[in-house]
Amino acid sequence: MEERLGSNWLVADFFTNRYRISGRLDVRHKKLAAQLNDHTTAFLQIENVYISNIETPAEIIASHEVAVLRKGNISAAVVQRQEDGLLREQTYGSYLGTYLRKVFLAVSSYEIEGYLRLSGKLDLRTVLTTGTDTFFPVLDGKMGSAVRPGTVFSGGAILVNKEHVGVFFVEEE
Repeated sequence: MEERLGSNWLVADFFTNRYRISGRLDVRHKKLAAQLNDHTTAFLQIENVYISNIETPAEIIASHEVAVLRKGNISAAVVQRQEDGLLREQTYGSYLGTYLRKVFLAVSSYEIEGYLRLSGKLDLRTVLTTGTDTFFPVLDGKMGSAVRPGTVFSGGAILVNKEHVGVFFVEEE
């Protein structure tokens, strides 16, 4: 369900400890990354929502016109295109660092592999502790279910909740 609907709506998959929530959200005024990192609200509203259990992610257990997600419960969000997972200022020049490092993370019931784009030396503690953003992008990511091996979700970007990271390391070159 990861696709883009014009320039006003973005379709994404949101993952919690137990559920995959697929839907679309309004990105006319704020990109997804900005909405997830907005500290003035703890909630995210999505529309045309489909919900499935992570143990059977292809089986829809409920659908709703509108749902409100508590951002603190979201472990990760998967979008098809890289630019849909970046803040507006990250899509221009300065964010596109010189270092692209392959990383592995475990969050909740998922294992995530992909790339961090950095402008300086990689210090994993710095990635997790600096800045005010709660969610950070893993580019060209793959997210596998630890509960159901073989179930993999992929996208141009996976926005990962720092609070849910259990393990984080750089894969050796």
